[in-house]
Amino acid sequence: MNQNTKRLVILNLPYILMGLYATNLGWAWRMAAGADMTEKMQSLMTVLPDALGRIIPSFHPLDLLVGLCLGAGLRLAVYLKGKNAKKYRHGSEYGSARWSA
Repeated sequence: MNQNTKRLVILNLPYILMGLYATNLGWAWRMAAGADMTEKMQSLMTVLPDALGRIIPSFHPLDLLVGLCLGAGLRLAVYLKGKNAKKYRHGSEYGSARWSA
């Protein structure tokens, strides 16, 4: 494994782990009983504590899709937050002090 690949894996490891843990949300949705959306949501509230208590991720394709979407969404949110961060000029003075005589 070269240095760039290793660095890429290490930087994205938290998002991968969060995505694997988020597969339990997909598992909870599948296990929730109900024919329509309201019944499913009510049943989800009873199944959710058991699902989030699981440490082992679910490897069902739908659950993996949910985990992938949530992990990628978290990564995108962090990227956009960093991209929109205020760009400070290091070594330069800010504020009204630089305009004073």
